[in-house]
Amino acid sequence: MAPSSRFLCRAIARKIDPVRARVVVELGPGDGVITHYILNRLEANAQLLIFEINEVFVKKLHQAFQHDPRVTIIHDSAEHMGRYFEERGIEAIDYFISGIPFIMLPEALAECITTECLRWLGPRGWFVQFHYIPLMLPFYKRIFGNVDVEVVPLNIPPALIVCCEKRP
Repeated sequence: MAPSSRFLCRAIARKIDPVRARVVVELGPGDGVITHYILNRLEANAQLLIFEINEVFVKKLHQAFQHDPRVTIIHDSAEHMGRYFEERGIEAIDYFISGIPFIMLPEALAECITTECLRWLGPRGWFVQFHYIPLMLPFYKRIFGNVDVEVVPLNIPPALIVCCEKRP
């Protein structure tokens, strides 16, 4: 796969309302190409917590974002996110932005992570995930109850942005 195009990065970042985005979590950012766009949408008092399990990517992320006080990089699996939120006194997440390839994970792990995301989302919070094929759409509908999809054709391969809002 090629790196995410600027068109995909912009489309994902546009899902974030900077006024509402106090606490944003990025799951599986890889080398951080989308992270730059997310940070450009966030205000100075926002927080961005990043979960990445690949040590090579964690090092790249530290190098790229070490001078941005809004960024916290966590070298751990997203399934453990709750522990880190509790340690930091975080009560709710406004946006989850995910690049985790859920289709490649065991279903139990994918369900564990997405269920944790739903649990931690604040009212009207958003879970935003990008994919390249629509096979996971029924999975997200089952977890979140709603799914909106945007197609980004100017990406190699063309991408889908899946958005799920936590509704009351």
